[in-house]
Amino acid sequence: MRAVLIILLIFSTPVLSKEACDLGSIGLDQDSPLAEQLFYTGTCHFRNKDYDRSVENWSKLTSLENVAPEYEELQIDVLNNLGYMKFFGYGTEKDQWAAIEYWKQAILMGHEEAEYHLCHAYADHNEPTYTLARARKHCKKALLIYNGMEKPDLEILDDIKFYLARLDGANS
Repeated sequence: MRAVLIILLIFSTPVLSKEACDLGSIGLDQDSPLAEQLFYTGTCHFRNKDYDRSVENWSKLTSLENVAPEYEELQIDVLNNLGYMKFFGYGTEKDQWAAIEYWKQAILMGHEEAEYHLCHAYADHNEPTYTLARARKHCKKALLIYNGMEKPDLEILDDIKFYLARLDGANS
């Protein structure tokens, strides 16, 4: 019995330990651009399921002004990420309508995955955001985007097709 416990502890320790999220551990330093620092520390905290710290870092990134053009994509990505966090209430108060606003902003700035999230938000009849007409529009746009990708996420593509099939059934 004791041997089993020791083996369990040895093999579970790496799983239970969290990734270090200090700048050095994520390959950055104090001289790294603040946009990178906030994005990648937030991402590290997300992987560790420290969602409140993710939201904190990513929210700071959205409010940065005069971000160098090469880091603007990070600001756009966090709009999508914050929408996800808000929609499901990870590290922040659950507010699905605020999530939709984040995703709309991200879409206006060219973020492709945000269109899929809007598809889900409007097409899932279990969500309070369910809206048939908007679901059709955003799911069709998401399908076009994902079909046009060189290597689309097949799971997302299947989700979009599932929603569209169900939406077509809602017409009948």
